[in-house]
Amino acid sequence: MTVIGAGYWGKKVIGEYARLAKENSDLRLFEVCDLSKENLEYCSTNFGVAYLTRNYKEVLKSPEVDAVNICTPNETHYQICREALECGKHVLVEKPMTLSSLEAYELVELAQKRNLVLSVGHIFRFNNALREVRRLIKEGFLGQIFSLRLRWTTLMKPIEGRDIITDLAPHPLDILNFLLDMSPIKITCRAKAYRRKRLEETALIMAEFENEIMAQIELSWLLPGKTREVTVIGSERAVRVDCSTQNVDVFEEDRSYRLNVQRNNTIEAELRHFIECIQNCGLNNDFTVENSGVKGAQVVKLLEAARSSLEEDRTVSVGSLFEEVRGPPLYSIMKGVQVGEGTRVYDQVNLYKCRIGRNSKIDAYVYVEEDVNIGDNCKIRAFTFIPTGVTIEDDVLIGPNVTFTNDKYPKSSGYWQLLPIRVKRGASIGANSVILPGVTIGENALVGAGSVVTKDVPDNAVVFGNPARVIRYQTIPVYP
Repeated sequence: MTVIGAGYWGKKVIGEYARLAKENSDLRLFEVCDLSKENLEYCSTNFGVAYLTRNYKEVLKSPEVDAVNICTPNETHYQICREALECGKHVLVEKPMTLSSLEAYELVELAQKRNLVLSVGHIFRFNNALREVRRLIKEGFLGQIFSLRLRWTTLMKPIEGRDIITDLAPHPLDILNFLLDMSPIKITCRAKAYRRKRLEETALIMAEFENEIMAQIELSWLLPGKTREVTVIGSERAVRVDCSTQNVDVFEEDRSYRLNVQRNNTIEAELRHFIECIQNCGLNNDFTVENSGVKGAQVVKLLEAARSSLEEDRTVSVGSLFEEVRGPPLYSIMKGVQVGEGTRVYDQVNLYKCRIGRNSKIDAYVYVEEDVNIGDNCKIRAFTFIPTGVTIEDDVLIGPNVTFTNDKYPKSSGYWQLLPIRVKRGASIGANSVILPGVTIGENALVGAGSVVTKDVPDNAVVFGNPARVIRYQTIPVYP
């Protein structure tokens, strides 16, 4: 076992692994990875970790490591997790799993393909108080469920580079999924930043479920005291859970009382479950990963819905969530297409008689016409249009909303004069760019976002504007 990231939360996780390793001969805390020399020294002194490194890639290459626990900043989760799975490591990654639901499900598919355990740090699934409330709901003790209220608040300085929705909402959203065994169908979100110009510090999220169940989530870094509270209201009874103390109070019509719930160490419970899942994986045992990657991806999708609701000032329908086994891309049209091994095609894509190489990624809402050739290791982002006559070589990035044009004199009918477009190896085209007919974009060239490319772009050039002009040249990369 190796832990990548030894900050505030990472130290807690490392301490638990060190303790569990003394009880379990199958567990060995082999190594800790962190960029901070001070954090590594702390782990060596306090937890007796023998192997320390600042390079996580060394960890992933080590045959001594079977599994990794990723406790790094949110924006690094996807890349490290993907590399770990590709190297054959079981993974427990802290919440949120990724910052994109497409990337989250990409990791789910990769773990399934490699037969690896992928868990997400939704630690409250292992909280004894919430587990008891889930049991009471299932047994009908509360009657018909009407509504829920979740308060995740504290008074603290805003976290640099983080908003409260991404940082705090994953736990209450996953708790809703956990308690009700279903996910919201609609999300409404309102949020504000008060002590800085951007990145929200307080938020209200309304989640609507089937059967007219409603849930309200309050998030704040402005309220005094620390509250981690869940209230469930049913037709027969209501319960209030203090998730920190694990106290469960029951409210009936004429009385209230506290249940006898044994408080547990949720970090320990989560790590034990991860270890057990790894031990069962590959043994053909029927086991369930309680905090699976699918459940983590569901939460990321809900976070995206909350963000969309806030930015668009409307209630957002969440739609279908990920299933345990993903079938063909939903509502996509793929006719006469050659797709290379390892290439991922997402939902709402139209592909006609084109060729796509190996290990490429075609995001949602991409339209590719016949006779288009796309090379290996390419990324085509959402809402891109690629018409007949376009050739895209290997290692090319096409940003979102890029439009290629192939007709010099476009009209609705009659004679078309189609001119080919070529994007050479290693080039990148920024979002919302337009590429006119007959253009060649050189090797390792970079087209700035929003540019209109009217003529050939030299190798290694950086171009920008309307029309795009060369503003500088890049260093020539060394390809493998």
